Amino acid sequence: MNKSIFFDKVATGNDPLLFTPEHHRQIEQLKERLGDLTGCHVLEPGCGAGPLTGYLSQWVGPEGAVLAFDNSPGMLELCRKEHGHRPNVTIWCAAAESADLPPASCDLIMLFRVFPHFDDKEHVLRHVRPVLKKEGRLVIAHLEGRVRLNEYHSRLDLPIRHDHMPCLQGVTRMLHEHQYEVVTGIDTDEEFFVEAVVKKYA
Repeated sequence: MNKSIFFDKVATGNDPLLFTPEHHRQIEQLKERLGDLTGCHVLEPGCGAGPLTGYLSQWVGPEGAVLAFDNSPGMLELCRKEHGHRPNVTIWCAAAESADLPPASCDLIMLFRVFPHFDDKEHVLRHVRPVLKKEGRLVIAHLEGRVRLNEYHSRLDLPIRHDHMPCLQGVTRMLHEHQYEVVTGIDTDEEFFVEAVVKKYA
């Protein structure tokens, strides 16, 4: 079973990885960390069923835009049902590793709850970097820290049992090697958040 099929099965199960009321405080904290996104163009690879897509749509407002995509048709069906009516949201079926993305088109690349699932993380970082505008940002975020996240994945079925988040130093190294500069790095029990910009001399 590949990951696309795995997440298709998750989409039809009892828990398609949506938010619960208990997540509200963490979503508000994430919004605070991202700052004012009004009018921004946001790329959301690995959007899944779209739990964050609706929030991003609200945060960027009518002058902004969200391009959300995933390679699980089952997850995307849920995302389209929930957010397909939003005029500032576009939903694609595509993989982050190979999506055909317009250069210098985004203010923010939001890798939310997806980074551990990339088989070649460095390739993804390299592939999406040209999409960022000059002052654009890339954010890797989870609503739990690395240790909790990796323990959770270890209890799941293949093919994602070994999809682990690297340590903060490892993520920083990857970003640095692919011409990003980390401006914020947080790894606590309840949060993993890394914000990076493209290096000025890149």
